[in-house]
Amino acid sequence: LSPLLAVRTIEVDGVSHLDPAQVEQSTGVRRGQNMLRVDTGAAARTVATLPWVEKVTVARSWPSTVTVHVTEHTATAVVEDGGEPVVLDADGVPFLRGETPEGVVRMTEVDPRDTKALAAGARAVAALPPEVRSQLERVEVRNAENIRMVFPEGRDVYWGSAERAADKAEATRVVLLREGAHWNVSDPRQPSVR
Repeated sequence: LSPLLAVRTIEVDGVSHLDPAQVEQSTGVRRGQNMLRVDTGAAARTVATLPWVEKVTVARSWPSTVTVHVTEHTATAVVEDGGEPVVLDADGVPFLRGETPEGVVRMTEVDPRDTKALAAGARAVAALPPEVRSQLERVEVRNAENIRMVFPEGRDVYWGSAERAADKAEATRVVLLREGAHWNVSDPRQPSVR
């Protein structure tokens, strides 16, 4: 119970969307608490319930610091579920409701309960280079095998599935530099225009 083993500092890193003070408070760790009695597992489980938190580790840094390292989700797409926006990460995992962060792509024509379609659409969007993603108006996902990227001026690129996403993303970048409004990169080695 020595005061030499008391928590003096709680360090939070890895957050850009969350407030570090909110993360610190959610750990349940108090300054002055004995370092030996800090339940790092319980603190991590509580922090993991916060929106934006994908992974978290809580550790003791002797003699008097508790470190909380957070990895936040990457907001990739947003779908409507009952009139409320639901934000998906790059794997299609919903992690935030009621808000639409800047830079996420609208996913349309998808059943918000179709986890395979959500995952496929999010993987496709995440694979796009930033300069292409910034032009994207929306991604239409009828199912996991039917993905279409919609761009300004009536241009669209049909992907089919999200398989070979990196190759299809590169093919999308290339075809958008060419003439033509409706492209098909479902076979990224042989893009076609119609």
